[in-house]
Amino acid sequence: MMPQQLPAPTAADLDFKAAIEADAEIQLKRLGFDDKIGRKRLHHLVHEAYELELMTIAQMTRWFEIGLVTPQELNVWHPTALMIDLRRRIAASPKEYIRSPAMDYTLVRMMTWWQNHTVTSAWRSLKAHVRVTETSSDLADALADFLWNVRGILDTPTDEAQP
Repeated sequence: MMPQQLPAPTAADLDFKAAIEADAEIQLKRLGFDDKIGRKRLHHLVHEAYELELMTIAQMTRWFEIGLVTPQELNVWHPTALMIDLRRRIAASPKEYIRSPAMDYTLVRMMTWWQNHTVTSAWRSLKAHVRVTETSSDLADALADFLWNVRGILDTPTDEAQP
């Protein structure tokens, strides 16, 4: 397999990447991975796209674990199979990225699912992936009324910010 160049990321790609990196970092630390191999950081040893793939696999596992999405709903390769593929490609070419059809498919499916089923700005504001589900219009109206009624509080600077 020949190493390939990655296309320039879009704004949606960057939002998804930021959410994946932040949440997956927590997940990887829970699993005992501190981004070091000996004395070196992972991004010094392998291409950055491999590191993103590792984080994506960790994120997928987390989504399954917390019930945000089911494996059947996401319909992607199993995380174990993706890890085997990732390890194989890193061993073959650690510094030059080798694309994987399985990982490309997984990334597209995860990103599409994330954009269609979650509040994509939730990670920036809440530090959580928030799933959007169908709800009653009464609940939506009540939430809108609440936000409208407290808008002054939300826009008012805190006492610390005032001179």
